[in-house]
Amino acid sequence: MKKEGKQGSTGKGLSLRVINYIVFAGSVIVAVILLISAIFTFRAFYSYARATDSFMSLQETADRLMDASDYLTTEARLYTVTEKRIHLENYFFEAETERNRENAIETMKEALPGSNALRQLEQAMEKSVDLMNREYYAMRIILEVKEDGNIPEAMKNVKLSEHDLELPNDEKRKLARRMMHDEEYEARKERIRDDMGRCVESLKRESASVKKEMEKDLHRSLILMCILIVLQITDMVAIYALTSRLGIMPLIKAVDYIDNEERLPENGSREFRYLARAYNKMYSMHVRNMKRLSFKAYHDELTGLYNRAGYDLIIQNLDTDDTAFLLIDTDRFKEINDTNGHEVGDRVLRKVAETLKSSFRPADYVFRIGGDEFVVLMTGVDENIGRLVGEKVDMINNLLQDGNDGLPPISLSVGVAMCDSELDFSDQYKQADEALYKVKENGRKGYSIYSG
Repeated sequence: MKKEGKQGSTGKGLSLRVINYIVFAGSVIVAVILLISAIFTFRAFYSYARATDSFMSLQETADRLMDASDYLTTEARLYTVTEKRIHLENYFFEAETERNRENAIETMKEALPGSNALRQLEQAMEKSVDLMNREYYAMRIILEVKEDGNIPEAMKNVKLSEHDLELPNDEKRKLARRMMHDEEYEARKERIRDDMGRCVESLKRESASVKKEMEKDLHRSLILMCILIVLQITDMVAIYALTSRLGIMPLIKAVDYIDNEERLPENGSREFRYLARAYNKMYSMHVRNMKRLSFKAYHDELTGLYNRAGYDLIIQNLDTDDTAFLLIDTDRFKEINDTNGHEVGDRVLRKVAETLKSSFRPADYVFRIGGDEFVVLMTGVDENIGRLVGEKVDMINNLLQDGNDGLPPISLSVGVAMCDSELDFSDQYKQADEALYKVKENGRKGYSIYSG
């Protein structure tokens, strides 16, 4: 009842049935011709839409091959780093059961047999399969280290060289990880991506050609419809009322999308598409704001570093086996804060945070876990990084002594706990805290490595 009331308000009191009778009675012959032309136009439009959807689907198919290849890379790398068998099982479940790469090839063969896009996709597949030999070898090394006799069928023919078999277990691990992360591996991955890029470009060119022909058909149909509309000029009021209602219907349907907090389909009249785009922009802004809220939950508002919640989240997914723990205290921060005020204190903390973040690698994690207390987790390191840590601490302290920015000179005391597979992060924190205490006892502004 509510819909009918809205429709009636745009029809100046005339029902759709009455308008149809007037149009039919006024120009039966022209209406039939117009109907035929409209059907032809709609068929051309839907053919155009189907062709577009088809090529979009084929692009998604091509992307699936790259996604599957990247997934295999991720699982192989995770297995060589974490040595958890679940990643090995995930790898072979994708390679032998899901077979997304092979399925992508079959889909492309059915849709575009003999095309350039298919050939380029097959080339990418060949390179991906060839890269698996390197992944097999790296994972076979880890199986050897772990003395895991449950070897997947596909890897049973992989034999390690005598040189690699004689390496100590630590060297074997390093070799496996290096094979999965070195320049050669990345170069081969890049060649796969290049083939995928050429495949997508071929699809775009073929899609553009098909679209151009269909656009010509649509253009001719529209010209014919315009001629017929001119012939029906006496029925303009009724046609106008009818098209008005057709324009309102998408708005009515849009209510359901808005109620469900979904993006609006950009179809219907030009005005509705404009409104849909405006709504979709606001919707996208809302989504981005929600993401920003999520960012704030795990990051310190003052410094932009990870906060305590971010620390708790990240340490759940890191392994202490190759991670060094640095507990950092800002020397005499309370005196600086009391003497110069909280605003200067905040600037000091931001300066410390920026210096720490710029002094460590992107692979390392920097946290502010308390007022003037920071933590750095250096990943992918071994027990021999003591000198490197010392050089970094000295460099950071030198940078913080620079008072050109109007801030008082600052220094840091750092306690370091080296990586140990027998400890968890709570133990490393205690060790780093003990080392930090020694630095403070010896006059601050320096570092100490926990030695037991």
